[in-house]
Amino acid sequence: MSRKFSFTVPYTVPVEDLHRALVDDAVWRERFAGAQTATLELSHPDGPGSIRLQMTETPGQDKVPGLVRKVLKSDLVLSRTDNWQPLDGEVAKGTFSGQTGGIKTEMSGTYELRPTAEGSEIEVVGTVTVQVPLVGGAIEPLAEQLHQRVLNSERKFIEGWFAKA
Repeated sequence: MSRKFSFTVPYTVPVEDLHRALVDDAVWRERFAGAQTATLELSHPDGPGSIRLQMTETPGQDKVPGLVRKVLKSDLVLSRTDNWQPLDGEVAKGTFSGQTGGIKTEMSGTYELRPTAEGSEIEVVGTVTVQVPLVGGAIEPLAEQLHQRVLNSERKFIEGWFAKA
């Protein structure tokens, strides 16, 4: 079974500035600096104004919900790939995919960056599937919440990055 989800991440930053930050290697390197259990690979296969971010992280056991710890076969390893396309007018589109090791989970979907009266927002629409008998349906909302927390953490970082500039 799978679960569909959608949410919006608001930014106080204008679309053009936010997009420039999202496709800037320096922003992501600073974001991941000091992340001891994370890896980051950056590339630009679709040319200028685009980016592919491939990230992995192994969260500490204290960060893993009890229900998930009970069904883990090994360490939980989170993998995520984001692809952002160049800005087209005032809109940029992207995709994301994610998987976990230690428990069979898959997530995928789309991003749309667009302007708002206060700055900009990223609309996130996706699907998550956790293939664990009996409890997979209970874990799917946790995976969605984790993705939302990560994107909100990235929002705080990027807005702070602009505040320092």
